[in-house]
Amino acid sequence: MKYSLIHGKELDTTLIARWHELRMATEQYQSPYYHPAFTQIAADVRDDTRVVVCEDGGHVVGFLPFHRLDALYARPLGLFLADYQGPVTASGVRLLAGPLLRAMGVRYMGFDHMPQTRQDFSSYAWQHSRSQVLDLDGGFEAYAGRLASLQNVKQAGVLKTIKQMERKLLRERGELRFTLQSFSDQDYEQLLQGKSAQYIRTLGEGRDTFAIPWVRQMLDQIRARGTADFSGMLSTLHVGDELVAAHFGMRAGKVLHFWFPWYRLDYAVYSAGLILLKECASHAQEAGLNVIDLGRGEQPYKTRFATSTVALCEGAISNPDLLRQAKHAYLRTRWALRDSSLGQKIKSYKNNSHHNKS
Repeated sequence: MKYSLIHGKELDTTLIARWHELRMATEQYQSPYYHPAFTQIAADVRDDTRVVVCEDGGHVVGFLPFHRLDALYARPLGLFLADYQGPVTASGVRLLAGPLLRAMGVRYMGFDHMPQTRQDFSSYAWQHSRSQVLDLDGGFEAYAGRLASLQNVKQAGVLKTIKQMERKLLRERGELRFTLQSFSDQDYEQLLQGKSAQYIRTLGEGRDTFAIPWVRQMLDQIRARGTADFSGMLSTLHVGDELVAAHFGMRAGKVLHFWFPWYRLDYAVYSAGLILLKECASHAQEAGLNVIDLGRGEQPYKTRFATSTVALCEGAISNPDLLRQAKHAYLRTRWALRDSSLGQKIKSYKNNSHHNKS
């Protein structure tokens, strides 16, 4: 296996065409995060974007996009924005950590949204998680049938409950208007402002993701990209002329990645956010979508809507491996403290302090 390093801006038409071939050959790579456009946009807004091109027998068999932070550390492409990470390769290709890191010019790369099917990375994992997925193949009614067969008593009837909330919202506030693909600049800005306020309210001052310049630039470029196989997607829910819920995500082909949902707090009693997600699912087929990926997490709304999951893992590769082992040991200590009685007391104190400041 030969590994060579290029800047993200050096992806030419030949390499992009080969990337598409590899991506379309494997179901795992249908997420927009694995589309070369996501890497190209990242390269436009962050100059540390690099791509390892993998060759075997003179043929390109894989690509690994990443951010080279310095001579020691690398991070997967998109940093904390990425809900899926890792290489796009031909079937059966396994990348070797040592040679790969040497080609990247670093000693260590952590990951936290790596598909467990990538055994060349998952063998170095120390935690596991999953992404929640809506299978909409066959349309909304087929999805609803699958959902009903999977849900337990506690989860049962989520779609029925949402329908009741829709009627309540209609009766008390006015007509609902849903748009699957909105091009409104005003709605886009209101969504970002609402998410910023949410980050500050829940995480604290200085934790507003959208205040980071490259993040905003990346979202803007994704929104502006409107090709047939990759585009940003803004979905909105209005009551009359008022925007009460919105979502911005990415789509690639038949897959929509549910990324940044928001709803007005004064409409929480009507489950406006859940109504928005249900509307996205019910209108997906007309837009050529058959998958909505909600991303990693066990939030109740995700588990209640999902019909399948994608297994993910967290870990690191390093050279020497001692670096990974040291990080794992540090994390084990943190986890033990977090789960201890002392850790619970510290957490309670922090929560109370944050509540009092609010």
